Amino acid sequence: MISTTGGIPGMLRRALLVALLIGLCAPPPAHAQTIRDQQWHLDALAVPKAHEYSRGRGVVVAVVDSGVDVTAPDLAGGAVLPGAGFGSATGTGGTEDTDGHGTAMAALIAGRGVDGGAQGVAPEATILPVSVGSDGAKFTTTAVAEGITWAVDQGADVVNLSLTSEATLTPDLLRAVNHAFDHDVVVVAGTGNDGVERIGAPANIRGVLAVAGTERDLVPWGSSNTGPETVLAAPAKGIVSAVPRSVVDTGYAEMDGTSAATALVSGAAALVRATYPDMNAASVVNRLITTATDAGVPGRDDTTGFGQVDPVAAITADVADVQRNPLSPPPRTTAEPVPTSSEPRAERAVNGPAWGDGARAGIVLGGLLAVLVGVAVAGALLSRTRRPDPPPPVHREIPPPPEEFWKRTQW
Repeated sequence: MISTTGGIPGMLRRALLVALLIGLCAPPPAHAQTIRDQQWHLDALAVPKAHEYSRGRGVVVAVVDSGVDVTAPDLAGGAVLPGAGFGSATGTGGTEDTDGHGTAMAALIAGRGVDGGAQGVAPEATILPVSVGSDGAKFTTTAVAEGITWAVDQGADVVNLSLTSEATLTPDLLRAVNHAFDHDVVVVAGTGNDGVERIGAPANIRGVLAVAGTERDLVPWGSSNTGPETVLAAPAKGIVSAVPRSVVDTGYAEMDGTSAATALVSGAAALVRATYPDMNAASVVNRLITTATDAGVPGRDDTTGFGQVDPVAAITADVADVQRNPLSPPPRTTAEPVPTSSEPRAERAVNGPAWGDGARAGIVLGGLLAVLVGVAVAGALLSRTRRPDPPPPVHREIPPPPEEFWKRTQW
């Protein structure tokens, strides 16, 4: 299940977006703030300074989400490539967005800031839109996995997954993320917006940059999901971005959520990849985590990971290149048995206690994957919502969660 805002259809969906999630940004008179002026997160991350070194040119960021509205002014002028649609997506090109979430994420990453509009962290990067659902907030693991795999095969440099799941990790999602790693792609995902000490897929896959939220002055955002899998943090409260006019007639909205934080980290990854075009994904990840600004408890912690992303330091610091993703599990020793299956080893990609003292045990897939393989999991629902309770415990099979479990309140 994936956490962002997701679609209650028609007027009810729009009313909830306006009433619960969005501070409408009316077109400002000459003396008022522009939309860019209201994007406090850009100054908090020193993005204008980072743009002296890099603006993301030549980097392709895949946004696996609800689609991206190519008519949004801040995403015009070649900012968006032709994409694809999977699952319940509206259209097959990835460039229709009846929900608004995917467009908002794309603008946070690569918005052009037209006439004082929404500016992205990497405004010269290119968005590859991958729609995995639109009219409802329910994505299937199959659609998300297909979208990731397709984006990697089209040459994405960064995959943004502003989604998180309470559903158990499925083999197809694990294979898709490992496919990205095998093709030197940086993968970024949100920890979720429930304020619980539990992080679901895909953020709990080892090697993924799992992103929690912060507020102003490096204060952790209280609604972030937390846990030992947390890797980085970024602003998540009161974030202004572009949305389709079909969703909000002004074309802009204010939102809270780790979805936004995830997009900001994806933008930072794009800046690094543009600055060092020959650098491997492992070294990009290493730069982002070793240069982060410590927040909360000194050192790495379950709330903000290594700290808030610092785009300027990630670009300019003297950081040695590495050959393997520092978030990945240690290489298997010769004493370990060689797997007989051709499938990826589960522990290769599932987050566990890899950093710092007192790290709690992560998610153990061993027997659980065996259960999943025997159960029909391809249709497990993924939603972008706040959920009051986790799904029932797994015994011999995985019972479906109740309908109210998927109701969303935040992006």
